[in-house]
Amino acid sequence: MRLYALDRESLWYDELLQLDISQGALGTILPALPQHAALPLDYFLTHFWVHLGRQEFWVRLPAALLGTLTLPLAFHLGRMLLGRPAGLLFMLLLALSPFHLHYSQEVRPYALLLLGVMLAAIALWRLRTTGRWRYLGLLFGGGLIFSLAHFFATTLFAPWAFLTGGDLLLSRARRRPAVTLAGLVATGTVVLGLLLLLGWGQTLVRVSDRLSQSVAEPQAFTIAPGEGNNQGLAPRVDGRFVRNLVLAPLGAGSAGLPLWLFNGLAGLGLLALLGQKRFRLAAWLVLWLGLPVVFVVIFLVHRDEFFASRYIIGVLPAYLLLVTAGLLALPAWLSRRGLRWPAAALLLGLVTLLIWPMGQEVARYYRVQEKEDWRQVTEVISRNAGPADAVIAVNAEPTMNWYYPAATTPLNHYDTLENIEAAVNAAPRSWVIMSIFTEYMGARSEIIRAWLSERGAIRLPLDPLISIYYLGPDASPDQLLAEIQGFALPVNHRLYASLARENRRRPEVARRYFELAIAHAPDAATRAQYEADLAALVR
Repeated sequence: MRLYALDRESLWYDELLQLDISQGALGTILPALPQHAALPLDYFLTHFWVHLGRQEFWVRLPAALLGTLTLPLAFHLGRMLLGRPAGLLFMLLLALSPFHLHYSQEVRPYALLLLGVMLAAIALWRLRTTGRWRYLGLLFGGGLIFSLAHFFATTLFAPWAFLTGGDLLLSRARRRPAVTLAGLVATGTVVLGLLLLLGWGQTLVRVSDRLSQSVAEPQAFTIAPGEGNNQGLAPRVDGRFVRNLVLAPLGAGSAGLPLWLFNGLAGLGLLALLGQKRFRLAAWLVLWLGLPVVFVVIFLVHRDEFFASRYIIGVLPAYLLLVTAGLLALPAWLSRRGLRWPAAALLLGLVTLLIWPMGQEVARYYRVQEKEDWRQVTEVISRNAGPADAVIAVNAEPTMNWYYPAATTPLNHYDTLENIEAAVNAAPRSWVIMSIFTEYMGARSEIIRAWLSERGAIRLPLDPLISIYYLGPDASPDQLLAEIQGFALPVNHRLYASLARENRRRPEVARRYFELAIAHAPDAATRAQYEADLAALVR
């Protein structure tokens, strides 16, 4: 599943940013990361990998392999904590998880992160139950992997420290808990030292201060955008946030009845563990699930930055382990009463009810394009741009640095109108790319759009999230439109319709574009709109 259709979609901005940083000289990677709040491990791996190939399938292959390698680790962890049947079910749920599947197909550090989490979780539990020193190395290695993959993964040390600290306080024989806690503290200390070396010191101090303030001022997390310190990016923590951005991705990927089923089984799993008097395992899973989410939200509210569900992917194993425990609870209760066939039927029914919505979401994931299509943008430019033309990706320079190296430009170079204007004036023709990432510039993006309109640029909407503006220093709109008629363009109904409207002063040209738009309209409503536009043109 993780290899299937690995290159079906274009690389998107976050992937391209990582690739742009990674393709540089090895010594340039570390200095580039603080600006993006990134940690180096996956970037170093990507650096060496891309020297062997640049195809989309190839650069995404490490994530797919890491995601696949995580599955047998899931079986081992589930079997160790809950028994062999639970290990198989846990592995199945993780294999079908749309959340894990998605990030096993991206050039991002999340598949590596979860692999490290699994290794460290196995080592931690083995260490606390056996006290064998060999697991210290595995704990150290897993902890370094997830901590150096993504900063937010370091929040996992908190619930794990609670587990080992509780063991030390509550156990009569304290050697094993002491060894486990020492291993965790040693790992955390090394991670902290590395974070300080990587320039995260001031951020850690500010976030620690914010954590103490949040205890006294919890209302800071529920204010609406535009109020207080929340200027529109930080998450507003309410029921919708928890439902749609925290719990839904951890389950079948959507809200509604599937979410109720997943959450109900997770709750039942917790009750089952408590009923079995496995209090420490129950506490560990609950803390593992909850504390990292709390810390990540505190961090983002403090910095007024947006929340993405991928930031909490490290808690996915805890959630699915609780769901697994819930899946087995009722069938086990029936089986203990001699009702083995009803128990088996119930288990099969519950598993079917879970994997059906997961399968639906996976099918939708393979079918629906959700990210911007930079590949198509590059194809249009590669086929039609002259060797001296300027290619300008506004606030998205890494996209062309990877896909169109001839236009390589430093990050943020085209964030000002002055630099854009200078590049346009120096080239016979220019291709100015405005995207969803241009909108992050606020008022400056509107100034740039107004300037493009004044210069007579022709807009080519290739993607719902990306448009190319084609212009030249001395070219009129009519001249530009005539040139575009000779371009090799992709089959794109939005593009055809836009060019039809741009050519309304040339009815025959506009008619041809409208006919193409109608022929390739994705649905009846869109087709009817284009037909109405064509009829209005004729009148």
